[in-house]
Amino acid sequence: MKILISDDQLTRYQRLIERFEEMGVRRDDIDLVPSANDARRLLASRTYDLLILDILLPLRAEESDCLSTNSVDLLLELSEGDSLIRPMHIVGITGDKSIVADAESSFTDSTWIVIEYSAISDEWMQNIENCVTYIQAKKRATNQAAPDFGVDLAVICALESPELEELLKLDWNWSTSEPIDDMTFVYRGWLFCGDCKINVVAACAERMGMVSSALLSAKIISILRPKLLAMCGICAGVEGKVKQGEVLFADPAWDFQAGKQVLENGVAEFSMAPHQIAADPIVRSHTQQIATETDDLASIFTEFGGDAVAVPRIHIGPVATGSAVLADGEIVRRIE
Repeated sequence: MKILISDDQLTRYQRLIERFEEMGVRRDDIDLVPSANDARRLLASRTYDLLILDILLPLRAEESDCLSTNSVDLLLELSEGDSLIRPMHIVGITGDKSIVADAESSFTDSTWIVIEYSAISDEWMQNIENCVTYIQAKKRATNQAAPDFGVDLAVICALESPELEELLKLDWNWSTSEPIDDMTFVYRGWLFCGDCKINVVAACAERMGMVSSALLSAKIISILRPKLLAMCGICAGVEGKVKQGEVLFADPAWDFQAGKQVLENGVAEFSMAPHQIAADPIVRSHTQQIATETDDLASIFTEFGGDAVAVPRIHIGPVATGSAVLADGEIVRRIE
C-alpha cells in the first residue's frame, strides 16, 4: 500500500506514520512532500492508494504563502485532467474548517472527506486509520479475485516478416512453433528479468490490418490468458513529432475509419465518429516511469547495436488506427 502526504507541516504526522507501520504499511511506501508542486511531480509518475492533502498548501516548497487554491487546483487536475495518476482515495486535512469552507466544498463535491486536525485529540488519526483499513481490505479482496494468467507476455506481430523474424532473434529461449487451435501457431519462450522468470508467447497475424490483428489477439487472450499483450509493428508517425525506431504508447486509441459517409452540399464526405479507448492507468504509469529513465533506454538501445547519441524516446499520446494504409497527407491532417 502506498500513501502520499502533502502538507507544509509534516512533523505533525510522525505519530500517524507510526500507526501506519503498526498496520503493516512500510515506511518506504509513505512519501511526504511540503507543497502542491511536489505532490504534482510524484503523482505524475507514481500510483498511490491514499493521498492526504492539506487544504492550505504553498505552491512550491520554498514559498510561505499557503493558499487553498493550490490544493483545489491539484484536486481539479486529478479529477478532470489526464496528466496525473489518480489515487484510489483522497482525504483533505485542515487545522480549521471554518476558514476553508469554499475549498472544503471542492473536496465534498468530488465525494472526498475533509478531516480537521487537532493537536490535543487523536480522533483525526483514527478517521484516517479507518480509511487505510478499508483500502487494505479492498486490496486483499481484489488480490483474492485476481485472474489466473496463463503466460506473462504475449507479443502479436503484424506480419511474419520482418516483425516476427526479428522478435525470434532475441535470446528468449524460443521453442519451435506449436498450434493452439487448428489454424493458429505460436512460439513459446522465456527470459529472466532480475530474479523473475517471464514466460512469453509470440505469433503473427495472417495479414496486415485491424481485423486480422484483433482476431489473433482474441484467440491469444481466450486460450493463453496473457497478463500483458503487446504488438510489434510499423505505424506512421506525425512528421516532426516522432522518429523512426521510437516507441508509441497509445492513450487513447481509436479507429479513424469509424463513422459514416454523408452528402454535404452535393459533396460526398466522411464524418468521423471516434470511440476513444484509454490505456489502463497502471500500465500507463509504469510506461511513463520507463520513459523518464533515459539511461536505461540508452543501455537497451546500445545492447542491440544502436547509436547511444540517438536514443529513441517513448511517446505517450493519442494513436489512431484503421484498416487502410495512409499515404494521403490531407487525411492525416483531419485525423490530427
